[in-house]
Amino acid sequence: MRSCMTWLVPAAGPERDRLAGAIGRLAAEHAAPVFAPHVTLVGAFDASQDEVGRELERLVAGVPPFEVSLAGFGHEQAFFRSLYLRAEPSARLTTLHEAGKIAWGLDLPPYRPHLSLLYSDLPEDRKPAVVAGLGMALPVTIRVDAAELWTDFREDVARWHRVARVPLAG
Repeated sequence: MRSCMTWLVPAAGPERDRLAGAIGRLAAEHAAPVFAPHVTLVGAFDASQDEVGRELERLVAGVPPFEVSLAGFGHEQAFFRSLYLRAEPSARLTTLHEAGKIAWGLDLPPYRPHLSLLYSDLPEDRKPAVVAGLGMALPVTIRVDAAELWTDFREDVARWHRVARVPLAG
């Protein structure tokens, strides 16, 4: 059993580059980890990575690339939700998330799709200034074109690694 997480990833292009740049700048400014831009599909859970990889392929079979609108900033006093862009709920996101919950037999809180910008213990009172300093006009629309399986989420972010990438190709 490994700690697994599934993501939807933005297609290559200027929006992904801009988001990756913002993540990198924030990480450098706040001594935080760097990670790839992604919208979490199903959060961390323990499972066999081989089984999760096969089920992820089945889950996204026939799903074409699609757009996700990132419409607002959010922040919480939680390391992995320190600062993020809220994704507008959509039937496609919700359906994929619910299918993942069923496939992996998970009982999870309500889905709040988002794209993290900063993993940090930054105090809440500093976050509005960080958001303002980004100069990011919203909404940002990304096109997701793949789902990925990552493991080792109970470990340091630098140890996370991608196990599988499944292109969306409806």
